[in-house]
Amino acid sequence: MTSPLRPQFSLGGSSIALDARIHAVRGDLADLALAGQIFVPHYARPMARRCTALSTPVRETGTADGRQTSELLYGEDFMVVDQSGAFAWGYCRHDHYVGYVALDALGDADEEPQYLVTVREAIVSATDAPTSASVATLPMGARVAGSSAGDTVRMGLGFVPAQALDGSFADPAAIAETLLGVPYHWGGRSAGGIDCSGLIQLALSLAGAEAAPRDSDQQQAALGAEVPVDAPLQRNDLVFFPGHVGIMADDSNLLHATRHHGKVVHEALTDVTARIGKDHETPILAVRRLG
Repeated sequence: MTSPLRPQFSLGGSSIALDARIHAVRGDLADLALAGQIFVPHYARPMARRCTALSTPVRETGTADGRQTSELLYGEDFMVVDQSGAFAWGYCRHDHYVGYVALDALGDADEEPQYLVTVREAIVSATDAPTSASVATLPMGARVAGSSAGDTVRMGLGFVPAQALDGSFADPAAIAETLLGVPYHWGGRSAGGIDCSGLIQLALSLAGAEAAPRDSDQQQAALGAEVPVDAPLQRNDLVFFPGHVGIMADDSNLLHATRHHGKVVHEALTDVTARIGKDHETPILAVRRLG
């Protein structure tokens, strides 16, 4: 079934081209916010739903085998524009990334999350007793609604150590360093598997730095200030390659999630550049310095 509100609009002139990764538009339907900018037969007002699974794929199509393009984490909101069968179509509220999410991974967006998981993984226990059995594991970046209960926070799934929710980091690179060894996974944004731009987005989010778009080309266009590629580099500089991105650990080493190594690694920038240079005449497209 589809969202009930489908106002009709008329549009003078031609529709403009929009990036379908961040604008919810299909041939038959679009986000109501796009009315007047593009023409489609129907528009719908998005409805907020919250991820109640520990994490769930955001897919390119509304099928169980659809290609994963991103990942929604526990407590993050998904704005539903349409739903049909077992999937909702819409966009992730935090970065406006469009895709399909399984309906059974979504619930009511009622109590706003007050806490953020700041460790690689946070164990949820059945009770607040030290010897309690674990019932779930929340990923870094998950958002939690709950109340303080001594050294724990009581939430819907159980009890989470308070220290797992109040960590602080000196900078984004420090967060990337905590994820060293995490498997590379296209579309991933968690310790269960992460891709290059997912690592940057998660690191910047937890460090309270700039809000990062989802994909590396979007990040290159939106983040930081441009630095000449031959200038001396420093920690937290973002280095962009064709279809890839990493963050500098210091002036000569890169932290990145790479398919080549199959995980998040700390690697000499010269090695990365030489490897990519075998297939690309310009291996480094840009360097961006965060403010």
